Amino acid sequence: MSSFSLEQVVGWQRTKNRAGGGRRAHWREMLREYTMLRVRLVSNFVKRGLGITPPRGYDVAALPRGLTFVLPGIEAESIFTYGICDGLLEGGVDGAVRVFNWGLPLPGGYLANLCRIDRNRRRAADLAAAIVAYQDAFPGRPVNLVAQSGGCGVAVFAAEVLPQGYKIESIVLLNGALSPTYNLGPALRNTQRGILNVYSEKDNVVLGWGTRIFGTTDRKFCKACGCVSFSKPADLNAEDAAAYAKLEQLAWCEDMCACNHFGGHITSASEAFLAKYVAPWMRRVSE
Repeated sequence: MSSFSLEQVVGWQRTKNRAGGGRRAHWREMLREYTMLRVRLVSNFVKRGLGITPPRGYDVAALPRGLTFVLPGIEAESIFTYGICDGLLEGGVDGAVRVFNWGLPLPGGYLANLCRIDRNRRRAADLAAAIVAYQDAFPGRPVNLVAQSGGCGVAVFAAEVLPQGYKIESIVLLNGALSPTYNLGPALRNTQRGILNVYSEKDNVVLGWGTRIFGTTDRKFCKACGCVSFSKPADLNAEDAAAYAKLEQLAWCEDMCACNHFGGHITSASEAFLAKYVAPWMRRVSE
């Protein structure tokens, strides 16, 4: 029978304690880092809400270089919208950045902005008219659409109804509320470079549970594209099917936490996330 000395037993216990202490220290550090990132995110939103950090604003002088329309979610223009605008500018997107406030303001706008597909398509036609007016004034200059949540439906609807001879550069969808099998073919065909769909499986409250109960912007009752990504419908014609080659999809990952995007619905509007992940894609497709 094996025997162990007191010194061996004590040594093993110390080693075990050190290992346990190392794990505890690791989790304490992870919790501290996670808490600091959350505090920083909330601080940024509070500063914007109080006007301490004002948005950069719409720079008319930059119009000759290009124009990016930013479409807010169903909450209408808000501090989250300004985070998107500033993130694009900080990330080097060229030209003017302008908010297209398509929705009804609060109170009472949330459900109407999500559910009123007739009104949303009318507002999409208004956006298409604004795109045409800009391109007539500045021929050949790029137009981009960046939309969050419910605004993603309006952005796609607008691209669909552009008159013949008019195309936009790209569309970015941030945690969009469209159904995942919505036919993107017509919108993709009216873009030069395509659509980037940013989605997160962690956005399961708003774009999972929420859109299954209240519906998506195209009035389907299912998880939305901002939660589960787009999949190509099976019944597309050849032209629409070919257009899907211009669809790119970016899934949330833990590395994005460092940019204040924690996978949830609201944090897809993080300025740092837009600057690091979205703006470089837009610059690349514009080159």
